Amino acid sequence: ARSRARAGLLLEGIARLRDWCAWRTIRLRAEDEGLAVWVGMLESGSIPHEKAASTLLKNLYRSLANTGIGAESELRGFNGILFDEKVRRFTDLSRTFERLTRQEILDRLHTRRPDLPAQARKGTEVGILQRAIAGNGRGYTIRSLFDEVPKLLADLCPCMLMSPISVAQYLSMDRTSFDLVIFDEASQMPTSSAVGSIARGGSLIVVGDPRQMPPTSFFGAQSFDEDSMESEDLDSILDDSLALSFPNRHLRWHYRSRHESLIAFSNARFYENRLLTFPSASDIGSRVRWMPVEGTYDRGRGRNNPAEARALVEEVVRRMRDPSGQGRSIGVVTFNVTQQRLLQDMLDEAMAEDPALEAALLQSAEPLFVKNLENVQGDERDVILFSVGYGRDAAGRVSLNFGPLNREGGWRRLNVAVSRAREEMVVFSSLRPEDIDVSRTASEGVAGLRAFLEFASQGTSALAVPSRGDVQMAVHGLEAEIAASLRARGHAVHTHVGCSGFRVDVAVLHPADPSRYLLAVMCDGEGFLSTPSLRDRHLGRRTVLERLGWQVHQIWSAEWWEDPGAVVEGILKACETALSAELGPSAEPDVPEMEKLSQSVHGESDGSIARLPGQRAYVVTTFEGMAAMGPDDMLLPENRVLLRAQVRNVMQTESPLTRKLLGRRITSAWGTRIGARIERQ
Repeated sequence: ARSRARAGLLLEGIARLRDWCAWRTIRLRAEDEGLAVWVGMLESGSIPHEKAASTLLKNLYRSLANTGIGAESELRGFNGILFDEKVRRFTDLSRTFERLTRQEILDRLHTRRPDLPAQARKGTEVGILQRAIAGNGRGYTIRSLFDEVPKLLADLCPCMLMSPISVAQYLSMDRTSFDLVIFDEASQMPTSSAVGSIARGGSLIVVGDPRQMPPTSFFGAQSFDEDSMESEDLDSILDDSLALSFPNRHLRWHYRSRHESLIAFSNARFYENRLLTFPSASDIGSRVRWMPVEGTYDRGRGRNNPAEARALVEEVVRRMRDPSGQGRSIGVVTFNVTQQRLLQDMLDEAMAEDPALEAALLQSAEPLFVKNLENVQGDERDVILFSVGYGRDAAGRVSLNFGPLNREGGWRRLNVAVSRAREEMVVFSSLRPEDIDVSRTASEGVAGLRAFLEFASQGTSALAVPSRGDVQMAVHGLEAEIAASLRARGHAVHTHVGCSGFRVDVAVLHPADPSRYLLAVMCDGEGFLSTPSLRDRHLGRRTVLERLGWQVHQIWSAEWWEDPGAVVEGILKACETALSAELGPSAEPDVPEMEKLSQSVHGESDGSIARLPGQRAYVVTTFEGMAAMGPDDMLLPENRVLLRAQVRNVMQTESPLTRKLLGRRITSAWGTRIGARIERQ
């Protein structure tokens, strides 16, 4: 009966015999590979069959990770608290070094300043300058005076800010030479204008953006027709420097925009998303606002849009009368000259009617400007108000003639115009994106204008790059685990917040204000490791985020590996600390470091230097018992002990100091000067 029962079972399972043989084959191979324990757990039912592969991979990865961590002493003994302390020490030392370096530069420049009363002898450069001042410049031109005091000029004015025309007018080729010549906004500097300045320097630095405006002959004529004028873009010193393959370095970190949405369009459209931009803690919503206006574009003699201009002027007046917005500077940008003139006239009328408005606009630290896209490069304001100007005419037709935007390189003008804002940008437009049919034109500038209008009206969703944490990217690994743990604790979080190559790994939303973030959780993953500089990884990124309103909490994957629960508790504690900091007393704003340093350079006749708070007075080393010593005694072997003690004394009294100054201190005590033998000694 038993044999009959077993035979029946075999007959019932004959259809699965092939599967059983396959399992036995796999089982033998697994045991040969050292997986007998996994096989036993699978056969006993400890591991569900549907999770067999994932369980095996999980244990394999854990084994590999443990092996890798065990092989590296730094990881094997890693302690997050000790490493954070090391990072803090590095940060403090780096900032101290920067401060001392700036102070040293100022002190060196100060020591070069001549003693004017002592050196004011007839025929000296100081005497010539004082005589010219006493005579109110009679008998001198600026150029002739500069020619007679070339060394004194460099001592008194080690850094001179001049235009190329001023250089040609005031500085002679054969009498004036600088160590370094720097061109800023070099994309707008014609090479022909730059050559004279270059010839007056030993080294050259050319700074500019080839994706911004080139030099142009657009304003060369006294009067012109903006829509039809034939003008040409000229070669710039930046273009020629790049063509000659000068050594170059790309500066990728964007500093101007305090909200990432303000630069997101330019970064995606013109820079292939290569700029490293940083999201702010309030970057959940876009800071580019769309203000549609029901207006018409006068294609006739006016070539302007009065309805748009009125709406924009009303916005300026409203902002200046709003107490909450009076501290923010304003700039107005138009896409054509005629709209610029109309806006300027309307603003002048508004200021004439309200003198208080005029004082507020013109007497602020950054006065209001009204410029068109041809001359706005280099300017920036907290708030930029755009007037597109173009739109449907009285007959309802839209012309695709947008002036300079249609020409070759017009997209570079658009790039300049849309990247001037620090905090907010408002676009006033009677023109809708759908009004521009890009199939009717090959102009990249016109296509860019349509894309910008779509961006302004739809927000960052119009860009190809995901911009917010709620537009979820494929997130795996540590960031996903942290986000899941925080959500389980009741926190709303976004992952990979940002529009560029830099992202905030996990951002915790503010519990009382979901329009902003409370905490940035930064991991040491791919984004961290892709930052090549140690200083940028541990100091630069954190500093930028804190300036943009973030509270930053750094976690280390080695800590997560050992104790995920403790890491999550640390993040929760950081959230509580960030909330407490908001309720605490607001800190007084610090005086900018360079302002403090500039205050330390005196203008008094006694030669003293004012000290920063907490800074100790500088003490010059004195030597005792040196009267009987002669210059040659310094070279005697028996005096080496004394010499060593003197070096130690100088270092303890005046450190940090340069080797050259150390040599001067020692040789002055012995009554000698540094030569080859003295230096060796």
